[in-house]
Amino acid sequence: MNSEDTQNYMRDRYFLPMFKQGHEKQADRRPHLQAIFTHRGETAKRERDEFFDEAYAEILLDLFMRWCQTQLHESDMRESLYQNVLALGAIKGKLHEYEQYGRNAPFLGMEDESNEDDNDSN
Repeated sequence: MNSEDTQNYMRDRYFLPMFKQGHEKQADRRPHLQAIFTHRGETAKRERDEFFDEAYAEILLDLFMRWCQTQLHESDMRESLYQNVLALGAIKGKLHEYEQYGRNAPFLGMEDESNEDDNDSN
């Protein structure tokens, strides 16, 4: 199972059921969960816009310059720098994911309501 499959599994298994289950308890929690995901999305977008994009570029440039200054035989140092870049990219990816969840959270509940309307008309 690759990383994308794992993410899709987690999203389908844990994130979407919060919005799709028809239990009363879940229906009562839906507005609260939508507010949480919307707030996370707004916060992630604000942090990314105000701080992360500029700092991200500077840090990547610094890491690249350090990588260019290493000797070919310093494979441990190069590997360490590479792992730092990957970690930084994972953080940016997670911020984008939170942003997407925040943008989509208000619409996830609408799908259930439209399905109920379709079932009532049949």
